Amino acid sequence: MKRLVPCIILAACSMIFVAPAAPAQALTLTKPEKQLLALVNHVRVTHNLPKLTISTCLERASRAHSREMVRRDYFSHNSYNGESFSHRLIRFGFSQSGCKRWTAGEDIAYGYGSGGTAKAVFRAWMHSKPHRAVILDKRLRRVGVGRAKGTWKGIPDVVCSTLDCGTRILF
Repeated sequence: MKRLVPCIILAACSMIFVAPAAPAQALTLTKPEKQLLALVNHVRVTHNLPKLTISTCLERASRAHSREMVRRDYFSHNSYNGESFSHRLIRFGFSQSGCKRWTAGEDIAYGYGSGGTAKAVFRAWMHSKPHRAVILDKRLRRVGVGRAKGTWKGIPDVVCSTLDCGTRILF
């Protein structure tokens, strides 16, 4: 049985000031994205935390990052051009007029075969202290879940997953 590749990068958290952004259009989650979100929200509820709700901006950012990692054959919280995950979230519009700053966290993973399923990725994140900390961060309220499948580092059918979580802090 193939399993999740053990090199899941550490979770990153950031708090920065942001500028206003334009509104975004609604997206529909894929079945595996829905499954991953359901697992995350289930564990949050069992820890007396509110469920995360989808943010279109975070969803677009997480999907784009997962696709880019597969397409460009790399694995990092930074974009291929070196842009940090927090700057990527801002570029995708995760900011709002009237907000002075936000907090964000990101978990990424890759796996193939059964290791690329939503359950396997979630299990790996929950067994990693920094990834678990992002999922159970009581400050985070919004989420984007991105998954992309392709040939990565010569391995076919690899799935890259990105979980971008955040919250806006008002004035």
